[in-house]
Amino acid sequence: MKKEIIYTEKAPEPGHYSQAIRAAGLLFVSGQTAEDPETNRPVHGSAKEQIRIIMNNIKSILEEAGSGLSKVVRADIYLSSMDIKDEFSAAYIEYFPSGPPARNAVCAGGIDDGLDVEIEVIALA
Repeated sequence: MKKEIIYTEKAPEPGHYSQAIRAAGLLFVSGQTAEDPETNRPVHGSAKEQIRIIMNNIKSILEEAGSGLSKVVRADIYLSSMDIKDEFSAAYIEYFPSGPPARNAVCAGGIDDGLDVEIEVIALA
């Protein structure tokens, strides 16, 4: 089985990881935080603003691989506090208005750069 590294300049530069990997007919997108793809700097805004940046970055990565948000089968969500879960859910549903993927949402302290949300997804390739 072969793995293929996915990269796009339309999403933030990865550190010592790949933006995504294609293997076995699936795309595994690394956890994304609210980083501006042009500056690679974190954007500290409301949870809703962070989610929009994250989801647009994920969308860019998936599209580079020939996939898209409609092919996401699983999303793992990390929130700095469950107090923002309602705000998160209101923004998240904009990207999956029908047939949303399976999802896990947990409170995780210490999200990179002091941000409030990190999202990773698995999608059909």
